[in-house]
Amino acid sequence: MTTLNHYNQFADLFRYPDENLVQKAKVFLNTVINNYPAHAEKLSDFVGNLESLAPKEHQEYYMKTFDVNAVCYLDLGYVMFGEDYKRAQLLVNLQNEHKIAGIDCGSELGDHLPNVLCLLAETNNTDFAEELGFIITLPAVRFMLTKFKNTDNYYKDLLEILLEMLQQDFNGEGMKEFAFSEDTFSGKNEFLMPSPKMTVCNTNCKPKRF
Repeated sequence: MTTLNHYNQFADLFRYPDENLVQKAKVFLNTVINNYPAHAEKLSDFVGNLESLAPKEHQEYYMKTFDVNAVCYLDLGYVMFGEDYKRAQLLVNLQNEHKIAGIDCGSELGDHLPNVLCLLAETNNTDFAEELGFIITLPAVRFMLTKFKNTDNYYKDLLEILLEMLQQDFNGEGMKEFAFSEDTFSGKNEFLMPSPKMTVCNTNCKPKRF
């Protein structure tokens, strides 16, 4: 597995916007131009959209997308399970891994997308990172994109870039049996539910399946 440091930079773009958001986006754009040129044009458009708004407008846009009457939510456990007990199990396991990796989740939970992206970048457990990337993060992000159908929103472009990078970094070698069916992403379901063979959260994930 190649270095996953770019997910630290990616995480900043999904956090609640502050006055440094545009600069952070430009720094990440340089990373993408140098290492992932196929994604540069779309990310450049995202940066352009950010530059067209004042910081307060960024915050309002973010809230409308991910919080108040949200298009979708950034908490991957909720995206997957809603309020089902399996989300609580996932949170317990993720919190343990955050602690091992030395990640401060701040005021958000361990399944908040920026925190998960930082965990992908910072964990030293490569088996865990592969599972977190392929079994949890990749399908959750893909499912989130179904909520943006027929929606003009620049965070949709950012999620599309993230999905493409996740697909590039986590090919699921040896884990295809845990993949979701294509029908899962039809846009008909409220939450992303596990496939029959998926045993998310039933272990401590080191290096077993979730």
